[in-house]
Amino acid sequence: MSETHYQVLQISTHATADEIKRSYRRLAKEFHPDLNGGKTNADRIVKLNAAYEILGDDRKRREYDYLCTPAVAIPRQQQAGAQIPRRPHTVGRELDEDLILWLNQVYQPINRTIGWIIKPLKNQIFELSADPFDDELMGKFETYVTECQQHLQKIDKIFHSMPNPALIAEIAANLYYTINQVADGVKELNFYIMNYDESYLHDGVEMFKIAAQLQKETNKKVKAYK
Repeated sequence: MSETHYQVLQISTHATADEIKRSYRRLAKEFHPDLNGGKTNADRIVKLNAAYEILGDDRKRREYDYLCTPAVAIPRQQQAGAQIPRRPHTVGRELDEDLILWLNQVYQPINRTIGWIIKPLKNQIFELSADPFDDELMGKFETYVTECQQHLQKIDKIFHSMPNPALIAEIAANLYYTINQVADGVKELNFYIMNYDESYLHDGVEMFKIAAQLQKETNKKVKAYK
């Protein structure tokens, strides 16, 4: 019988999110080739990553528990994930007031917050490069990533706080793509924290670069309306 994700991560089915995270990080570090004389247990690393991808996500964990571990099954009515809200369309004549309001209350706050996420990354990586396996240095980097996640939660609320004027639908779309790139980059950085695999760090950096370029292009478009 194959191992369950819980067994792979050496945790109980009642483990908290923090316990899952700590166990995954401990095991990922234990099997990392840089700490094992270059020896790599690829099969174990793959299993660890797969287990954390499921159990580290609340929605995926609920689905896994329901389908694979009847002892901790959760009723279907409790499994429904949050629906991604659709952006409502404005109807009727576009007003300058609507445009100014959206730029001031949606675009500008989000634009500033994206900058707060992207700009510190270079310095954060430089500090961490002294010793990625040092718990204190990694702890500081993890704090930065956690703050990025908190910023993204605020961004999501602001973005869905009001409909964008149809006149600037392209700008709103660019802003949406920028947010998605940043969010994906933060996910990669968080995965790097968990398993010390530099490919995730590299991907996160590249996604931030793409987001920065999108932000730059969008700012140019916004200036055309001022």
